[in-house]
Amino acid sequence: MRYGVVVEELASEVMGELPTEALREVLELVEQVRAAPRVWPDVRDPGSVEEIREAFGARCWIQFMPHVGAIEVREIGWAG
Repeated sequence: MRYGVVVEELASEVMGELPTEALREVLELVEQVRAAPRVWPDVRDPGSVEEIREAFGARCWIQFMPHVGAIEVREIGWAG
């Protein structure tokens, strides 16, 4: 099954401000996560019902929620 991607508004704004190299790295990480979302660690707070996971690239990270048929990118970080 292939997963789609939904990007939260704030994460979308961050993506729009990244330089080309950074955006490319973030999109590569999103594609890796999309292909296998549950490979990445679950970082939700104890008792939370929302499944929150984080994935890390060389200079970027994303926080996302896996859903049936899609991932929801909630936050994006860039350390470059």
